[in-house]
Amino acid sequence: MNNYKYVLLFFLAASLAACENFANLDKVSPQDQIETDLAVTDLNSARAALNGVYNRMQDADIVFDGWLATPQYFSDEAIFTGTFPTRLEFGNFNVFPSNTTMATVFSDFYRAINVANNIIELIPTIDDPSLTDAVVNDIVGQARFVRGLTYFYLTQGWGDVPLVTKATSGDALGDELNVPANPRAEVLDQVIADFEFARDNITETSFDRANAAAAEGMLARVYLVQGRYGEALTAATNVLGEGFDLTTVPYLQDQLFALTFTPTDGNSLNFFYGPAEFGGRHSIEPSAKLIGAFEPGDARFASSIDTASASVPFSLKYRDFVGANAGTDPILFLRHAELVLIAAEAEAEAGNFGMASMWLNQVRARAGLDPITLDASNYVDAILQERFVELSMESGHRLWDLRRRGMAEEVLGPLGYESCDAVWPLPLRDVDRNINLQQNNCCNC
Repeated sequence: MNNYKYVLLFFLAASLAACENFANLDKVSPQDQIETDLAVTDLNSARAALNGVYNRMQDADIVFDGWLATPQYFSDEAIFTGTFPTRLEFGNFNVFPSNTTMATVFSDFYRAINVANNIIELIPTIDDPSLTDAVVNDIVGQARFVRGLTYFYLTQGWGDVPLVTKATSGDALGDELNVPANPRAEVLDQVIADFEFARDNITETSFDRANAAAAEGMLARVYLVQGRYGEALTAATNVLGEGFDLTTVPYLQDQLFALTFTPTDGNSLNFFYGPAEFGGRHSIEPSAKLIGAFEPGDARFASSIDTASASVPFSLKYRDFVGANAGTDPILFLRHAELVLIAAEAEAEAGNFGMASMWLNQVRARAGLDPITLDASNYVDAILQERFVELSMESGHRLWDLRRRGMAEEVLGPLGYESCDAVWPLPLRDVDRNINLQQNNCCNC
């Protein structure tokens, strides 16, 4: 038995709840888990265990609501067009602690983190000559990338959240999981540490797995959110390299990291984003503001939004409606274009408007648009506008951008956004179960 090690992939206790056309598991987090053991004894089983981290990212409950829809509803880039009332709360900027969609997302994020924590702790202990230091660090680095990405999403939505970096087990006492929320700054410090380790140790190069370039790119994003523009510029240009030209790479094919799916493990993004004419539920729709944000002649529009093929506008970024590839739309977590725009913003913040214009106009040139000249009076609005259309409906960029620039209340206020909407409420059941967890200071808390 000494030759066997175990990675514990924990599943949180669930109760059945209705969810549009699907059964939705309403999990609790981070307590009350059901334990599953996977023996890890060598390189092959270690790699199989690592696949479990990516499988957690593909969980049906977070693929749509967690990685994409909730922050998109909670902005001016998308509108709620479905029937599920807890999603409508996001669309109305009126999220309550009892919101079960939010609670499920919150739980599933921690579920993915715990799988990553188990990999991080376990793999270095396996006795197999094939598991060299480099191989171990590559596997651990990928797990830390996923953990860092997930904590980034958590803190973008909820601000201060529990920071759990140790694997928890079914044998653990309840006190192990009754942890308070850590300040957002501490969570971001851990996110940065995870991405730095990933950058320095991952040898994987495929864009559909965590890779070193994507880790450096994610550091650029985190630094941008923190207002650390010099470090954001360094990280972004480290990835882009000298002489990078975005115009040579087709739109949406400039992936640095994407969560991909096969027909076997396909997602339901086409169902939620697609119109009824293509078999969709159409629970989310590009807003009129987003549609109007594309300038005449912008080549990106034809790959982003369809306003003619159905009775309603719909996103074209999740359009694998029929055929053998139905349900295989990737989630584009990071693209080169984002780093180009980060470089533009960072240069502008430093007053280097010539370089800022050069970077911004790479994005515009690829879109078939005329160049513009940035200066101190226009760069904030111009770059936010370009990020709005370039990165539309790919993540939560629009909400995050307005918050970090201090413009959320101004721009989203007419839609119902208030200053107390800077964070979402922590799920009620987590606050009730965890004696050390205090509710956020938010609108409905």
